[in-house]
Amino acid sequence: MRSGRRTALLCGGLVLLGSPWMRDPLNEWQPDTPVVRMVHRSLYVPTWDLSPSSEGMAEPLYLAGNTALIVLLAGAVLAPWLLGRSPASRGVRWLAAFGAGMLLSLVAALASWAVVKADGEESLLFFGSPSDAVLVNFLVDGLVFGLLLGVALAAVFGGTGARAALSRIRERSSTMAPSSPDVPGGAVGSTTPDDTTRHLCAAAYTDPEFTRRVVDDVLRDELGAVASSPGVDLVPVVRHSLAARRLHRARDQRLVAIYLLIAAFGPLWLVFGNLAFKALAKASRAPRRGVRGREPVDTGAALRWLVGTIAGLLPAGILFGMFLSALPLSGPWSWLAGSYALGIPPLLAVIGGGVWAYWVMAQEELDVDKRLRDSLRRENFAPEAGPEPAEAWAVAGVQAVARAQAGNVTVYSGFSPFVGQGVRQSQWSVSLPLLPERPGTPLTDFGTWDVVERLRARLRETAVRHATAEPPVDGGPSLAALEVEDRVFVSGTQITGDHRFLPALIKAPAARLPEAAVRDIAMDPQGTPRHCLAAHLPLWGGAVVPSQLLHIAVVGRTLHLHCDRHVLTPLRPDLRGVDLLPESLTPAHRAGLLLSALRRSGGALFGAPRAVLGETFREWGGPRRQRRERAAAKTDPAFDRGARLSIREHAMSAEYLDHFQRVDAERAFAALDRHALAAVRDFLDEHGVDTTDFRTQTQTILNHGVLQTGGVSVVGNQAIGQGARATAETATATAPQ
Repeated sequence: MRSGRRTALLCGGLVLLGSPWMRDPLNEWQPDTPVVRMVHRSLYVPTWDLSPSSEGMAEPLYLAGNTALIVLLAGAVLAPWLLGRSPASRGVRWLAAFGAGMLLSLVAALASWAVVKADGEESLLFFGSPSDAVLVNFLVDGLVFGLLLGVALAAVFGGTGARAALSRIRERSSTMAPSSPDVPGGAVGSTTPDDTTRHLCAAAYTDPEFTRRVVDDVLRDELGAVASSPGVDLVPVVRHSLAARRLHRARDQRLVAIYLLIAAFGPLWLVFGNLAFKALAKASRAPRRGVRGREPVDTGAALRWLVGTIAGLLPAGILFGMFLSALPLSGPWSWLAGSYALGIPPLLAVIGGGVWAYWVMAQEELDVDKRLRDSLRRENFAPEAGPEPAEAWAVAGVQAVARAQAGNVTVYSGFSPFVGQGVRQSQWSVSLPLLPERPGTPLTDFGTWDVVERLRARLRETAVRHATAEPPVDGGPSLAALEVEDRVFVSGTQITGDHRFLPALIKAPAARLPEAAVRDIAMDPQGTPRHCLAAHLPLWGGAVVPSQLLHIAVVGRTLHLHCDRHVLTPLRPDLRGVDLLPESLTPAHRAGLLLSALRRSGGALFGAPRAVLGETFREWGGPRRQRRERAAAKTDPAFDRGARLSIREHAMSAEYLDHFQRVDAERAFAALDRHALAAVRDFLDEHGVDTTDFRTQTQTILNHGVLQTGGVSVVGNQAIGQGARATAETATATAPQ
């Protein structure tokens, strides 16, 4: 209400300033100084008359004034909508309001000049001579009047802005991702083990950048390794990515044809078309109320905003054409500007091309929605039923992904070997001298592989026991879904000449080693490739996957345990929208899709040339790039064959989306640590090793998740290290059941 009154006050002031009642006082006022004379002349900008043809010689003045007043009133009506929604600080809003007034006045001056010029040379002579210099007079008057209008807008609307929304959440944790009214933050309904795979398949259709990275950086990389991840099946993901890439390519090709059609009538009108699509996209977002969930699409409100915007864009296009036609342009310059025939042909091309582009985007929205509802909803999803690849290179890429998932080798690029395992949470290490339990008692000899086999068997037995519905007696999380595997990690720059990993120089690295080769690597803990016993526990339908990567080494008379703890966090919220789709296409959902198509049309249309050119250059340069890489692979012993991209990591959120996802991940790490350390302790006891020091180190790890043998480290309420002081209660570490 307050904004409406302010708008009415501003419009009334403009009408009063240009009214016949103010004309006599302005005519009688004769300022002396040049600056005041410029201000005095600018006050005639909104001068209006209901019948300018009856004013004789002053007709051009009122023709220009009527045009300027219409533009100024339209801007005054839109000003509160544009400025009042801004959440910026008061100073920024004042500056924005002042700039809006300047811009609005200049637009009004240009529109007035275009109308007067279209009326004839005699009308232009009323404002000065020669006629080519009249535009300067209009711009000067518009600029001076814009200063006054900017001050008025700043005073009226500069202090109004969108208030910060009140929330009952006073403090937001740094590990919580912001919620959105359009996408789910956590899981929608119950979770299933295939949820993450399903969400990534849907992301292939809704996120073109994700699709491009999957196809270009994974499937087209014939010499690089593929990074697998626990808790997700990447084969259907890459299949859907290939299908989505074909859809995106066909859409972009049609949009490029529309882009060229508009450019053929006048390239400058592409700018007007881009601005028009942005205005329509903004208008199609009906104002939302503060609700807890997704508000249904208010089709009526959206249509009202769209009709009003279109009603403003059409006169703006006509005025733009008249303005361009009034410029002294000819030949190719007239074509570039689209100033011929009063700009009507380019304007019609923009309108027709815009409708065509919207139709293309609407068809894509409806097609993608049907694909998602029919095959990627939770109750309809079948991983093995994904679309089959068509090209030979795509078939080879899908097969490489399948081999990587069934493999036990990770060939990494860069520093961290644990590509595909998520972000690093923490690590701990234990070094234990292998001393007899009692002096003079002989030890039972054992090696690294003996410890690995015992630990692997213990973890798998625990998973089977929990899967039989036997709850953990220690109250820990269920390990029924635990996946245990032997995995070898090796740098992609250090496998040339090692036929275990690279059978041929111009082939991708091997994805799987036989058990004997894995055992040999584990028995050589200081070699280039390293063995880890990996334990993965998918949680929340695979949205959260804690992984314990344990490197075991028996070197001389010392047992070394090094544990890296990584976690795959949930996918980004915008990739989980498939869970919000209805079972069937309802009228409200269809309206939402059509509005979404309108919002995306401008960006897709004006981004299509770049997308098509980029795809063309990649296709054209692909064989040449492959030849260069093959030549380098044959001659460079340090050629990097590591995985360049992890599909799962590329799509994951930087933070947890639910507090209890973090809690469950921490509980899973604690349970895995307890089971692993208890298994190693029992193994050492059976072989007559003194485990007194091992038990002490184990208690530190289990109670605080850290072990440090030098320096000072403070964790929670405990200080560890030389000279450290802290008070803490120590829990007794017991073997889990």
